[in-house]
Amino acid sequence: MFGRSIAIGCAAYVLAAVGGMPDVERIVLPGEYPGHLQDVWYDGADALYWAHTRHLIKTDLKGNILAKADVAEHHAGLEVRDGKVYVAVCMLQSKTGGKTLPSSRVTINVYDAATLKLLEEHVTDINDRSGSLCLLGDGTFLVGCLRPPDITPTQVRFHHIGKDYKLIRSYVLDNVPVKLGIETIKRHNGFFYLSQYKGKGLCIKLDKNFKEVARFELNGTYGLTFDGDYVWVGRTKRNADKRFVSEYVRIKAPAGF
Repeated sequence: MFGRSIAIGCAAYVLAAVGGMPDVERIVLPGEYPGHLQDVWYDGADALYWAHTRHLIKTDLKGNILAKADVAEHHAGLEVRDGKVYVAVCMLQSKTGGKTLPSSRVTINVYDAATLKLLEEHVTDINDRSGSLCLLGDGTFLVGCLRPPDITPTQVRFHHIGKDYKLIRSYVLDNVPVKLGIETIKRHNGFFYLSQYKGKGLCIKLDKNFKEVARFELNGTYGLTFDGDYVWVGRTKRNADKRFVSEYVRIKAPAGF
């Protein structure tokens, strides 16, 4: 797989002083999956939620599966709030050839956080493909998009969407040469962190007004959780059977991150 996971004993498996994540090297997601890991969300208590393209999985902090759901469409960025899982869904991804078509629409699905049962589906009027999601404090959303045809290869776009699932405003970031688009958006200490689909990973830090303040070389493409001086990042790779295996790994955060 990714190498040996460290042993987790009763004494070693403790909560970190800051952030609540366990004081271990990695958390392995059991199983093999046809699609790659898209995002991971820590609920701040005792569970992780994994968006794995065509699967949603809930685990405890040791990686034991608590709930699992097969999903019909490409599920990407996710976040949990008030007992619900909000997921950015790229509709008809397998039928578009990786292109944004006139029929493409930003979609947000809502699931029960305990059972992963689908509760709501919100297909917006926004012509884009969803790649990432972040909930703001007021209940509005940021949704980052995959490569749209109407911006240049050195730009990426995200949308600020209201609680009514209507567009508030769209934003374009310049000088971002990426392969696909914004794969992860996370909020921390009043800043937003946008991880791009590009090699080792380009992470852009924005202020509360969505203005760029810094850039980092950190691959948070497959999930990003802040944990004091550390961050947790998702990793996913295809095995010999051409299926994907995934894990969540703790690494030192870059200076200024």
